[in-house]
Amino acid sequence: MTDPQGSCHFASPQWFTVFSSPDIPPQFSPSSSSTSSRHHITSPPPNIMKFSQSLIALAACFLPLITAAPVEAQNAKIRSPGTQDIIPDSYIVVFNKGVNDADIESEFASVSRILSKRSSTQAHKGVGHKYNITGFKGYQIHTDTASIGEIASSPLVAWIEKDGKVHANALETREGATWGLGRISHKAAGSDSYVYDATAGEGSTVYVVDTGIYIEHEEFEGRATWGANFIEGSEDTDENGHGTHCAGTIGGATYGVASKAKLVAVKVLDGEGSGSNSGVIGGIEFVGKNGGDGKSVLSMSLGGSFSAALNSAVESTIAAGVTVVVAAGNDGADASNYSPASAKNAITVGATDSTDNRAEFSNFGAVLDVFAAGVDVKSAWIGGTSASNTISGTSMATPHVAGLAAYFIGLGGLSSPADVAEKIKSTAIDGAVKDPKSTLNLLAYNGNGA
Repeated sequence: MTDPQGSCHFASPQWFTVFSSPDIPPQFSPSSSSTSSRHHITSPPPNIMKFSQSLIALAACFLPLITAAPVEAQNAKIRSPGTQDIIPDSYIVVFNKGVNDADIESEFASVSRILSKRSSTQAHKGVGHKYNITGFKGYQIHTDTASIGEIASSPLVAWIEKDGKVHANALETREGATWGLGRISHKAAGSDSYVYDATAGEGSTVYVVDTGIYIEHEEFEGRATWGANFIEGSEDTDENGHGTHCAGTIGGATYGVASKAKLVAVKVLDGEGSGSNSGVIGGIEFVGKNGGDGKSVLSMSLGGSFSAALNSAVESTIAAGVTVVVAAGNDGADASNYSPASAKNAITVGATDSTDNRAEFSNFGAVLDVFAAGVDVKSAWIGGTSASNTISGTSMATPHVAGLAAYFIGLGGLSSPADVAEKIKSTAIDGAVKDPKSTLNLLAYNGNGA
């Protein structure tokens, strides 16, 4: 309708949302002309004239809505992850399954032509990570909305997801005592001893996809090596401490569940503990290409809102033979709304305290597979070769289970990620967790102590 001043005003209904970016200009805008006509046109009757003016006024109200809709809002292939924490102008392009490498190379040539149309002054980086995991092929690109609309029109593209941020799943830090190893090797809570088989994960490799690992730490005894770095401009070391802490719980000499496992650092989070879905997928691809031997574990103590692209990469890596263990998240919410926690066939881990209560912060729900120690967990840290720290989170529970996966692999007899997952769940203590909150009530256990 028209307000008394003649401008258009519409109340926005609650069920209607316009997905548009304020910095994207309209695709076109109406213009007017004052050119005089050489011919005399008979004026229409007043009633027709009033009706026409009403239509024009109504059209003028809706035209900005039509013209302002960006290309991405018009294309059903372009998705948003379940988060408001979007990385501007960064996208994950996923190819259809079965697309061959020759077609992909041809597609990249087409993408180059599309990008060349844009102004060279635009601060866009173009194609970044390229993903070639069995069952998941695609790439990350930093570009403008118009270009992504053209890219989406390719018949090779299954969907495009806006890139989102991910974060380490750790909470507050404070001084405290170790207890997680005692809990994972005893049926009852309260033990301060760790009972385990001497193989201790020997022959297995755990890829820690995180902030990196301080590989010089004495806890690792030379078993930790550097794998890959997906944080542009950062050094090949842990600048945060989170990844080192997780690695210590997995395979540290003192703090580790599998103290003879090899550890590989895959850096996807920066010094603040933040990264991108696209960078994490790059790390996952690295693991898939190097660890598909049936004896490798991928540990990810990180997460963000639901991402179909991230979940798909995880699922493809599991299909390639890598056991993947992920954190449930620290929001005290249903983990099905988070990634990679909701990835199918990943081992999703919730956190408990030393008296077997589900940690108040721990996510829960049907996608969780098992709980493990996640409150006041002591492990290795950065800043010195003997440094340690005590922190809490599902990030701390996850490496207990990743270490347990490596431990069971070291014992032998397991040939696939499905075998490892089944071993963890069948050995776990049933019914021990208090307030599991609609979650499978299993607590991680190595099957040794009473």
